[in-house]
Amino acid sequence: MKTLHSNPSKILTLEEFLQLEETNTPCELIHGELIMSPSPTFEHQTILSRLHVLFFHAAESTGGTACFSPFDLYIDERNVFQPDLMYLSPAKKSFITPRGIKGPPDIAVEILSPSNRHTDIRDKKEGYLRIGVSEYWIVDPSHKNIAVFTPATGEEMPFHVFAGNDEVTSPIFPTLKFRVDTVFPA
Repeated sequence: MKTLHSNPSKILTLEEFLQLEETNTPCELIHGELIMSPSPTFEHQTILSRLHVLFFHAAESTGGTACFSPFDLYIDERNVFQPDLMYLSPAKKSFITPRGIKGPPDIAVEILSPSNRHTDIRDKKEGYLRIGVSEYWIVDPSHKNIAVFTPATGEEMPFHVFAGNDEVTSPIFPTLKFRVDTVFPA
């Protein structure tokens, strides 16, 4: 399956993007280009479901919230992403609007797929870190690991890579703890 790119000669603004009809099809604005992706794979959805349950329960204990795609995160006038999963601490819940998140979540998570690998690793990582997302997680099903990037470490070096039976923890989300191997299907 391939990701569909709109006509690159037609650059959309945020205002034009917001005038599109509501859809459950993954649809993002990246550098002004409308990007539509096919439905995620069963493996992707299994990983997302497992992570969401972990995030949801840990967020409830903090008074924060966890939400999953499709739900827009407004980056700037030319970029609207739909992270697979986001965590917002109680202090950032005010960023939630009826149409999406307007402000950096504490954690943004993307699960790599063959069709989005390049975009998630390059364009989205840059966008998330630029707006001040505290942690950007890249979940890689092919290598069964989770790489965490922070604004302090930048785009080139992950803060930490969790793999195997490592326990995943986050200094900004201390109630979240799980083993990496529990989120990947056998």
